Amino acid sequence: MKYISLILFLSFLVQSSFSQSITITQNPDHSGNSTSTFPTKNSVITISNGSFQFSEEQLFDPASWAMSHQRSKLSFLLRREALVLNNFDDTGNSLLEKELEFFDPSDNTLKVYQFDDGRTVVRDNVANFTFFDAKGEVAYIVSNSSQSVDGERESQLSSDKAGRTVVLYNPVIAYGSDTGSRARVVFAEDYLETLFNSTEREIKSLKVSADGAFISMIVTTGSVDEVLIFDRFGNQIFSHTPDEQLRGVSLSENASHITTYYGNRMQVYEISTGERIGSASSQASIVLAEFLPDDDIIIGIGGSLGNNGILASPTVTAVHLTQRQIAREQIDLPLSVFNEGQLDIIRSAANTYTVAGLNREIEIRVRF
Repeated sequence: MKYISLILFLSFLVQSSFSQSITITQNPDHSGNSTSTFPTKNSVITISNGSFQFSEEQLFDPASWAMSHQRSKLSFLLRREALVLNNFDDTGNSLLEKELEFFDPSDNTLKVYQFDDGRTVVRDNVANFTFFDAKGEVAYIVSNSSQSVDGERESQLSSDKAGRTVVLYNPVIAYGSDTGSRARVVFAEDYLETLFNSTEREIKSLKVSADGAFISMIVTTGSVDEVLIFDRFGNQIFSHTPDEQLRGVSLSENASHITTYYGNRMQVYEISTGERIGSASSQASIVLAEFLPDDDIIIGIGGSLGNNGILASPTVTAVHLTQRQIAREQIDLPLSVFNEGQLDIIRSAANTYTVAGLNREIEIRVRF
């Protein structure tokens, strides 16, 4: 009987070892992409040593550039005798070439933001945002200056994928020996709603949900982080102070759950109750983690992300919270991140996910 029991036990272990697995495939259209070539909606863009090549177009050393969330529009600020705004579709067709005569080309705080519908936003002079319509006409101008006499870091813009909800925030504002921050939703030129304002905590990160309905923030004193979630009208609906300093957070669809990640650790909380419903560890540092409620699965993308955007030793970790099972897999593909803020895990079918925002789109299939 002992021998039979041992055989049955070993058989169970073998079956269990094969019961959970991760299959990783790449979009075949992206198989030839190097770590400096990124897919657009209809083509690719190659970035190398200050050169930007897409279709037949090639531009050099822009002051700033941006690609829209759906990767269909590209925008460049070029330093000439005057500052020039150039907008293209991703096949290289010129959509707009406009001289910005009241902008200083030598301004080192210049930054451009691009939306899929053709709207463009240009930041200059630390905190001044000019909103252009698709025809390049000025829609309105917003100054996001805190007016602190002790100075502030450059203001940032965050939005949903369609650019419907736009948040301007001052990540660091100096108040004597202390530092604080502020975030405001822009509804119109003279209509801004303050989400957050502190003289003691800096904004470490701020993200708008894909549908524009919610805003998640990590604020910090430097030693203690706090997660805050608001609806787009400024109502706070969740707060949490973790034991560790966070790398990032992600909201599930409809903001039912929030995933926090730091180091190699991922944790999921139910927003309505504040209860932690699951946690897991990865064998690599987490770059992005998402909880997919429909499948009750956490997906974590891990690896070492360098300043050049290359993701070394990439891995996938999948955790089924109900079944309490975990699967891990190395990604044997050269990967790089186009823009960490646009890195995204999208559920395409049951237990099947697409990772966008890399030099090649990858599909993850999980079996438990």
